[in-house]
Amino acid sequence: MLELILRAAGLAILLALGACTGPPWIINQSPEAITLRWYSDETDSAVADGIAQAHCEASSRRAELISYDQDGSAQIGRYRCR
Repeated sequence: MLELILRAAGLAILLALGACTGPPWIINQSPEAITLRWYSDETDSAVADGIAQAHCEASSRRAELISYDQDGSAQIGRYRCR
């Protein structure tokens, strides 16, 4: 029962974050991974890390950072769920 509640809470957080129009923006997502984009001078990477964690926790997993890349002035974070 507790696992079901935690999954529902994780999904609710993910949906709430996805509904926001602010950064980081979701570039790509699947049950296995998520890729986010933001401007590092406006948004801290910890915010992206939190969104990735919420995404993966919805399927009872943890986000693992694959890479941070630069795209002009934007930061791209690639994460996988493990």
